[in-house]
Formats: sequence, structure tokens, C-alpha cells
Amino acid sequence: MITISNLSKNYGSKVLFENINQSINRGEKIGLIGPNGSGKTTLFSLIRQEIEPSAGEVQVNKNIQIGYLPQESSFKSEHTVLSELTEGNERILRLKKEKSELEEKNQADSHRYGDVLHELESLGFFELEHKAEKVLMGLGFKEKDFNRPISQLSGGWQMRALLGKLLTYQYDILLLDEPTNYLDLNAALWLKDYLAGFDGTFILISHDKAFLTDVTNYTLILENGRIAKVHGNYEQYERIKEEKRTHLIKQSKEQEKKRDQLEQFVARFHAQPNKAASVRAKRKVLEKMAEDEIVIPENRRQSIHTFHFPETRKSGYQVMSLKKICKSYGDIRVYQDLDFEITLGEKAVLAGENGAGKSTLLKILAGAVPIDSGDRKAGYNVDIGYFSQTRMDVLNPDNTVLQEAYSAAPGTMSEQALRTILGAFLFTGDDSEKKVKVLSGGEKSRLILAKLLIDPPNFLLLDEPTTHLDVDAVEALVRALTDYQGTLVFISHDIYFVRSVANCVFEVKEGWVRKFSGNFDYYMEKKDQGESFVSDHKTKVDHAVKKIDVSKEKAKEVERMSKEQEKKRKSHNAAIREKINKLVKEKEALQIESYAKARALSSPHIYREENTAKDYGRRMKEIEQRITEIDLEVSTLEGQIIA
Repeated sequence: MITISNLSKNYGSKVLFENINQSINRGEKIGLIGPNGSGKTTLFSLIRQEIEPSAGEVQVNKNIQIGYLPQESSFKSEHTVLSELTEGNERILRLKKEKSELEEKNQADSHRYGDVLHELESLGFFELEHKAEKVLMGLGFKEKDFNRPISQLSGGWQMRALLGKLLTYQYDILLLDEPTNYLDLNAALWLKDYLAGFDGTFILISHDKAFLTDVTNYTLILENGRIAKVHGNYEQYERIKEEKRTHLIKQSKEQEKKRDQLEQFVARFHAQPNKAASVRAKRKVLEKMAEDEIVIPENRRQSIHTFHFPETRKSGYQVMSLKKICKSYGDIRVYQDLDFEITLGEKAVLAGENGAGKSTLLKILAGAVPIDSGDRKAGYNVDIGYFSQTRMDVLNPDNTVLQEAYSAAPGTMSEQALRTILGAFLFTGDDSEKKVKVLSGGEKSRLILAKLLIDPPNFLLLDEPTTHLDVDAVEALVRALTDYQGTLVFISHDIYFVRSVANCVFEVKEGWVRKFSGNFDYYMEKKDQGESFVSDHKTKVDHAVKKIDVSKEKAKEVERMSKEQEKKRKSHNAAIREKINKLVKEKEALQIESYAKARALSSPHIYREENTAKDYGRRMKEIEQRITEIDLEVSTLEGQIIA
């Protein structure tokens, strides 16, 4: 499908990759990995021919349709969410136009018309709406959002709509650059399952090791200007890499041992004439060994592999308590009378859909937003460190990296100590003089982590800390937080990170919070099994009832019930009519599909393909049966309408 030949790309003196060769074949589900700045996104741009290579070429086979999800962008569209996914891509729109033109010319009985319908069917056009609704629900959209204009959505939800479009249409290959960045944990889990069962080809950039392991069958490694391909997922790649490194270390030791023996021989006998020939021979072997010296690849994690949070002062058992917290944004009420508590040693993940109030809860815990009413009480000796999803909330854009580090430092910390910590997070040399405002997303994330290390708190609040970090940096953070002796509350869509760090889960939903006293796998097992498995943190209701006039109250109640009944009647009828409309649309689509198959069966080419002809005949019988069922369902539903 795609062939990369002698490809090089550099920006000035910086070489991203040089003379790389690789191929992408149908059915390969590839994880593209490499350190930040290694050129992963640039490779996507070269494949899409958005930029020119410095040398070499990327060849994409003819008629290959590529779907692309960028890491950071917004999706411009005049359509609603659902119509964007059902109108069709370029191929479908072209065929729909041709179909309409043939119908206008009264050529619906032509062979070409049948071919067009057959092509539309092969592209999944007649099942688009059903598939689109399923994909949108999986990505976290509610049914009420389907008819919202995409232009009215936030940037994150626009990107979800674009991802939904890519998953709905039958692209030949998908290029997905950090697809989980805009997803909450539930949607990321759905996408993981969807891609694991995906019958197609994709290249995926992700920092989530668990995600990569579960959905890919090949791994492309872009590192040090070179590219390598491994037949296996991320976990298998890690194992192969470690085995190869172990083998190289063993070979290197054997080579070093042999070199020492040769050098000792030369040093001992170089002055003896009767050993001159042997000495010359040994020197030639040493020269050859120097040319063929075994090089052990640098362990790129080593620079941040050892970072850990220093021991902090111990807080009281109750770290943070919220009592009857109320918080609204304008007319939108997020929490009403919320009770919530975090205790010493808990490492809790906030789980729930986007918009459920997770980030708001984290900000309330951090004291980063004012509450409308209620009581927020930090426990004894609690020191808070907050890592905001909007990185600039906790960084000064006009500071240099070093100045920003100083802003977090206790008065006694030396510049050398600060530079040592910054170096551990890859800010070395002139990097420490960079302005914060010019840093990349990954660099900003690393700087915030460095600040937390400079003056370590005993209560960490982290909002999507792994965003913009590469796989190695995420692994380093997991190790540090696993050993962290303080208390932690965090939000993350990174499945590997959540599974590795969390020892309890708080589910945030519709203004309620429920606690699951177990890790993330325990939460996934128990969350749908009822509240007996959780500590319920729902709002406590005040049952005090004021004295009222009974007769007036009864009259109001009768009027209210009458209005409520009318409202229910209208709602009931609307729901019934919506079901009828969906069934009518399904019937129309089935009739078109049946016609297309009948036309195809009249073609000698299809008729000669025995298996295809049998499949079409069987499908036409299924359609006939389904149309009969639809007529019966519509008749039954019409009888349920309340006059």
C-alpha cells in the first residue's frame, strides 16, 4: 500500500531521519513509536504528501484512500454531528451524485445504475447511519448531540467527531496521531476494543503502552534517524528489544575480553623478533575489531529512569474533606451539596465521561476555583501540588525554564541543584534559558513535573499528566508515582498509566461521586453490579419539610399531575414516531439494497461467482423477511400512539 524508499528529512542542521526504507501492507495494524521529536508526526505528513522530503520518496498505491486524525487541530464542518458521518466521503458523494443524475435521466434501470448501487453497498453506504450512531455513542456523544452543528462544539468534541467519521467510513488506511488525547477514559476503552477488532489497516501514534499492546500487530520504531519494523505488538517489541540488548551486552563483554588478551600479547612480545609475525597478526585482528566494534544502543530511558519524589512530611489521615459543596458555571450546575473525602495514602483516579465534572472536582480540591457554597477543609500538614491540564495555568509564559524552576524552589536550594533536577527532565545546557512560552507540550509537562520534584508536596493533584509525554517518560512517571509516599488524585485517559498507579477509583457521574475501594480492574468488574460494591458519596438530602397549607397544596398537585400527564403523553408519542421514522428509513434502505443485489445478480460476472451469488440470494431473503417484520413493527407502534 505504501512504500518508503531512501527517505530523508531534515530541518536545517537537524536530521530527523536519513535513508530510511520501509513498507506498509494491507491488514497491518501498526504502532509507531519513538521519543518526542524523532519525527513521527513528520512521517505522517510525508505519507500524506503535505511536505516535501529532503531526499528519497514515499509512494502510495493508486486509489488508496487515507484517513488522517491530527494530534492537535480543529475540525471545520457546516454539518451536524450525525450528518457529517452519514453524508459520505469523497467516493460516496461522487457515487451519490451519479445515482441522482441517472435517476433524473430516468436511467434507474440501466446497468450503470445497478453498478453504482453495488459500489455504494460495498462501501457500506446503506448501513452508514446505524454504524455512525454506534460509533458516536462509543466515543461519548449523547443522542441529543447528534443534531448539533459541529461548529458549535468545543475543539475536543470536534476532534471526536472527526475520529468518528474516520471510523465510520471504509478508508484503506488510517493515520491516527494520539487518538486518545481528546477522549475520556471510558471512550478510550471503547476505542481500544474497536481497534482491536478493526478489520483494516492503520498506523497509530500513542504513548499508552496498554493501548498499543492491545490493538496493534506490528511496531515501527523511529529512533536516532533510523526506522525498524517488528512483527508484534508493543509488549512483544519490548521483549525482543530487551533480548537483543542482553545478547549484545554478552557479545560486547566477550569482545572486550578477547581485546584485552590480544593487547596483553602485543604488549608482552612486541620487542621480541621471533614473535614479530604473531604480533603483526594480533595487531591486524585488533584493527579489525575496532572496525567491527559491537555498539550497545543507548538506553534512552536512563536520563529520567531514576527520578523519584523525595520523602515528604507526613500529613494527617484525613487529607481533604468537602462538605455540601455547590458549584455552578452560569446556569450549569456541576455539583449540589457534594460530600467527598480523600484519606492518607490513597492514589485515586477520577473516572467518568467528559463533562461529568472531573476537572472541576480536581480544581476544587486544589483550591484553583472558588466554590459557590459549602466547606473545603485541608487536613493537618497537607501540602498541595497541582498539575493542570491547561499547562499554562501553573506556568509563567515569560519566565525562562530556570526562572520557573526557581519559582518553586525553597530558599536554600542552589542553582546547581536546580539544574541537576532540570537535567533529569532533559533540560540541559541552553535549554534552561528557553522561555516557557516557546516550549512544546511535552516540554511544558516535563517542566511541571520538575517543579513538583523541586518542592515535593504530600498531596498531588494531576490532570492528564501523560499528555504530550512519550512512552519512556510515561514509564518513568509510573515508577515515580508507584513509589510516591504521599496521597494522589488524578485524571487520565492512559489505560496503562491508570492500571499501574491507581489503588482506588472515584466514579463521577451527573453530579454524584461513588468510591470503588480497589484498583481499576476491580472498578471495571464491579461498576455495573450495583452500589453494594461501593462507598456511596451521593449528596445527602435535607428531609426537613416546611409546614404548608394542605388544601392549596392538593390543588397544585392535581394541576401539576395533569400537566405532567400531558407532557408524558407528548414525550411518549414523540418517541413512538421517532421509532416509526427509523423503521421506515431502514425499510427504504433495505429496498434499495435488495434492488442493487438483484441488479448485480443479473450481471454475468457476478453470476459466475458462485459464492457471491449465493450470498446475495441469501441476503435478499433476509431483506424480504426483515421488511415483513418492519411492517408488523410499524403497525404495532402506530397502535401505541395515545390520542
